[in-house]
Amino acid sequence: MSSRQFAGSGTGPTGRRMSLRVSIALTLVCTVLLATAVAAVLSRWYVTRDVERLLDDIGWQGSGHGHGRMQMMRELFTSTGFDRRLTDSVLIAGLIGAAVAGLAGFVGATSVARPLTRLAERVRRLAAGEYRSAGGVGPEGGAAAEASAIAEVVEMGAAVDSLDSQLAAAEALRKRLVEDLAHELRSPLTAVRGYAEGLLDGVFPDPASAVKGLQREIGRIERLIADLRRSALPSEVGPLSRIDLGELAAAVAAGFVAQAKERGIELAVNTGKPATAWVNGDRDRLSQVISNLLDNAIKYSPRGGAVEMEVGDHPGRDELHIVVSDTGPGIPAADLPHIFDRLYRAEPSRARSTGGSGIGLAVVKQIALAHGGTVSARNAPEGGGAVFTVRLPRA
Repeated sequence: MSSRQFAGSGTGPTGRRMSLRVSIALTLVCTVLLATAVAAVLSRWYVTRDVERLLDDIGWQGSGHGHGRMQMMRELFTSTGFDRRLTDSVLIAGLIGAAVAGLAGFVGATSVARPLTRLAERVRRLAAGEYRSAGGVGPEGGAAAEASAIAEVVEMGAAVDSLDSQLAAAEALRKRLVEDLAHELRSPLTAVRGYAEGLLDGVFPDPASAVKGLQREIGRIERLIADLRRSALPSEVGPLSRIDLGELAAAVAAGFVAQAKERGIELAVNTGKPATAWVNGDRDRLSQVISNLLDNAIKYSPRGGAVEMEVGDHPGRDELHIVVSDTGPGIPAADLPHIFDRLYRAEPSRARSTGGSGIGLAVVKQIALAHGGTVSARNAPEGGGAVFTVRLPRA
């Protein structure tokens, strides 16, 4: 949506709308004029009544009494022009008050409208894709809102700031996703082209091995597409059952012993055996969570390093946790908030054979959320590597 489209949306043409400052000023003027009209009508009646009481208090003995005296006084006020002068005085005072109120309202509304105008301009720029948090240039709507003394304007400015940050992050992730997809597909597609051209030219002494290589590269593309599809869809869980989380973790870890040994990494599993280690979950999905975390930990740990997995009670909560830690380089602080984003890799320059497609941790997060749990990542103190914690409600 362009800024022109955004500005033109609404209930009518922009030229027919009234600005906030004029609207507030006219509202105050109309209010004062209405109050003046009411005061003019009431003042004539109250003044007549009060003058009659004053005459009674000073002992004036005019003719008539009750309604007759009231009528006589009205005729007296009319004949002398007192009622007209009284009405004129009230109206003049009301008009002066309306002018002062309108001017004060316009000035006050200007202080309100100025930050709102800047916020509106900033929202139009956001709609056009110009994000201040991403280095975009535009009016500082957030700063204008913060300088306002009106709480609602400040809250609106904070909301626009939050929207700015979220849109900038989403745009950065979208660009990175496109770049990663292009990089991910370029390598196998280049290999497929090479195998196909080689088979056509007859340059392979063993066509069967070339076909196997071709199948292998096509398999890489298929796996990437499958990973992307799994990351785009919510990780649905199957039928839930009571699962011993410690037993499941130990069974999954047994499948990584050979991989860890081949890389010279010590794999330790501490199930802890809490009083109750039961959770309600999908055994296959939870196995996938543990597998992804262990696979990452082993890949990122240097030869001679160690990977440890612990299953136990989470302190202060009726939850169990799975903690997987390694002795790798850890996660850069700037990447920690995004480590569970789809296709996000903390080190884009590293080889894909090590870094993977950036899908595994996103799937871990989806499965944990589908079980009513959470997942978090942090770095161990003093450069001890990365630590991933999955928390699941106790059954």
